[in-house]
Amino acid sequence: MATRADSGEGSCRKIQSGKLSGKWRVQYRLRKPDGSQKRVSRVFSTQKEGLEFLRSLRKDGSPVAHQITHDLTFGDWLDWLIKNDWSESLDPKTVRDRKTRYEKYAMARWADVPLTRIDPVEVKSFYTHLRETGVGQHTIIALRVLLVRAFNQAIAPYGRVPHFWRNPFALELKTPPRRVAVALTPKEAKKALASKDLDDKRRAMLGVYLLAGLRLGEQMALTVGQINFKEKTILVDRAVKLTEKSAQTVGLPKGDKVRIAVLCDTLAAILRPLCEGKSDEEYLWSTVEENKPRMKALTYATWRRLRKEAGLPEDMSPHDCRLTHINWIEKLCPDVSTTTLKEHVGHAGVGVTEVNYTRPLAMSQSILRTSLDALFASGNK
Repeated sequence: MATRADSGEGSCRKIQSGKLSGKWRVQYRLRKPDGSQKRVSRVFSTQKEGLEFLRSLRKDGSPVAHQITHDLTFGDWLDWLIKNDWSESLDPKTVRDRKTRYEKYAMARWADVPLTRIDPVEVKSFYTHLRETGVGQHTIIALRVLLVRAFNQAIAPYGRVPHFWRNPFALELKTPPRRVAVALTPKEAKKALASKDLDDKRRAMLGVYLLAGLRLGEQMALTVGQINFKEKTILVDRAVKLTEKSAQTVGLPKGDKVRIAVLCDTLAAILRPLCEGKSDEEYLWSTVEENKPRMKALTYATWRRLRKEAGLPEDMSPHDCRLTHINWIEKLCPDVSTTTLKEHVGHAGVGVTEVNYTRPLAMSQSILRTSLDALFASGNK
């Protein structure tokens, strides 16, 4: 005889005996897309939970999309996201950083707590405790972003908690003051590059940052063959990256976007001594023992020495040089088009036309090259 579970209505009945006595069992005959059927049987602590689960099955027949998983902990859920979602949609370094931050600051508190048992009041206390124990506000905000994202994905698209559930981690936090970036004038940069305390390698490194606008990873991976003195260009087709296990490797630049940057005459004169007598495959800043990029820690140590020798501000970073470079072009090179600038520094275009229908033009690059040289020749403030 067919049961209610077989008829399509399903059933939610109280268990009268055994170790599950007093709980509620939901049974339902699920029809799969291929035409086959599967019996769904789940036990809930309360009738309300059981009926809500049964209603979701009757609505669209999807036990995965709507089931209420009171036994799924936040730790298990985050582990699943890392392995099955984030690993496919995010950069490996981003995944590694999020995992490390979670394990250091949040795992002990939330790993064993079921998703539906996370209390916003306790979350508030958690954020307060982090701040009182000396965790920086920037770190707390980054951690909050991680927790909020993970819980939001539990709501949608994966349906591990009801769609009407509010994210308990999405509490407002005070935003710390943003760091003020350091931007040099062309005159200040010219003075720094002319410092007698810099050797050829450190002068070239500073020149690549200031006059080509390369990112740190792109500078670290720069080879002789990427620099075309004849065409006055730099092929930016590689960058140093970190793997999930923090090992250093060389891959495509940020966003996997290969580009051609302009090589102005000022920078070409600085780079020539470093490139002479080397093969195309050799790195400009390699390890002492072999032809591999320097480790990131050593690059930063070189930067700190360079910064002191060039008389740069103490809080200036390599990325501030890139900001300085872009700022010059935007503010002091009016003949350079927006698309030329974006092609040069590797920024995404705004709008379909800029993204899909613009290509580097020799004439526009010549204007940019001439403008950069003119800035240094005039010593504008």
